[in-house]
Amino acid sequence: MKNFALLPCVALFIACSSNDQDPGLEGAGVSAADSAPDTNPDGKAYPTDNIGVVARKGATSGNRIANYKFLGYPDADESKGLQPISLAQFYDPTGARYRIIHIQAAGVWCAACKSETEVVVPNKKILDDKKTVWLVSMAEGPTQSEPSKQADLNNWISTYKSPFTHWLDPGNQKLGPFYDRSALPWNANIDAKTMEILTSATGGVQNAADLASEIDAVIALADATKLPIAK
Repeated sequence: MKNFALLPCVALFIACSSNDQDPGLEGAGVSAADSAPDTNPDGKAYPTDNIGVVARKGATSGNRIANYKFLGYPDADESKGLQPISLAQFYDPTGARYRIIHIQAAGVWCAACKSETEVVVPNKKILDDKKTVWLVSMAEGPTQSEPSKQADLNNWISTYKSPFTHWLDPGNQKLGPFYDRSALPWNANIDAKTMEILTSATGGVQNAADLASEIDAVIALADATKLPIAK
């Protein structure tokens, strides 16, 4: 599992295939997500240099992930309906709240996505202890290539009792450039201090021990970062 931080894919991960994608998010959701913040909870502006989709490779720093915005449920709280969510809300240059931001892109149809979720949900304490926030990006519905809908997100949270922040990215419209759209789940680890993409790979973790090992490995990568931390 430790090799996951350095390699695009390892045998411990299992991916599901998906084919043609929806051309993009449609409807009122496009503009509604735009109201999500461009600053973190402390008012710190999200970094805008070195934005891209390339993860760390060896000693070469990765790009910073853009401040993508979505509609979803912060901390899986559905009581207020879909809310605007941005990555800026998890940006933490001090490391006081978060050290690692983990993004899991999933599809309702995807068996490996379900297996990974069944591992991660009961092991949330591992993530909390390591200052890792797990974010779920629901890209596809019950059928391959079918863009996700709000009902898919609601059912996913209900089925797995998932406590994490979840959002909609129908048809992989925003995060699709990061991964092979023929495979789900996609998992990425982001340095919360710099928003550098540390790892990016398709496939899902299969047990709690591997989950802990992965986070330890990416924290070590983050600690060795060469990207500047904004003052």
